[in-house]
Amino acid sequence: MKQKRPSSIAKTNFITPYRTRGFFNLFRKQTPTVDPPRPGAMYPNELRDEIERVGSGKIVELIRIGYDGELDDMPIIIEITEIGREGFSGKIVNVERDLIEENSEKTVYAKRGGGLIHFLYTDGDIKEVIENNDLENLAQERDISAIVEVVSALETGDRVLTAYYDKKHRGTVNIEGELVSKSPDAKSFRIKVEKINGVPLEKMVEKQFNAEDDVVIDISII
Repeated sequence: MKQKRPSSIAKTNFITPYRTRGFFNLFRKQTPTVDPPRPGAMYPNELRDEIERVGSGKIVELIRIGYDGELDDMPIIIEITEIGREGFSGKIVNVERDLIEENSEKTVYAKRGGGLIHFLYTDGDIKEVIENNDLENLAQERDISAIVEVVSALETGDRVLTAYYDKKHRGTVNIEGELVSKSPDAKSFRIKVEKINGVPLEKMVEKQFNAEDDVVIDISII
């Protein structure tokens, strides 16, 4: 009696060849590898929580750690513009650049750069996020009576150095120029601005100050 030959299906035993299995694995979603943060830097979840706590539209200083493990010389100051699941974006705050370009017809000022910058939570190089409270702090610490006393002693035509917080550009500025006018009570005064943070302007502009409404930090004769 002839024995029944096993079918070819039984012979294969449904074993997928190694090469075929490797081929299909190419199309599987790979788990991304994330480098650990640099020593001293915040972990991704910590950074995400902090950025979400601060919120969009706020000014922050980012303290970063370089490739050599040392802190960067200068923090990056940004206004947070967008917060996402993987990272966040911000506009670099450069008051000096903005004011000079705003009051110059031809000059493109690029001392410290500008524009938007994007950060990933997994970059692993941010040590600390510091919320910028300069406006609140300076407003509390300023001495309005001392500013009024100095202005009352000045005469129109005097060249002065004035330090103030620019609310529009959200940062402190030093301007040099000529005192054009002042009110009888010396609380309001106008300056013809010649330099911003030591950089001459292409065209001089006049700026009005009020010692009570504006955050004037200091004023002195040059």
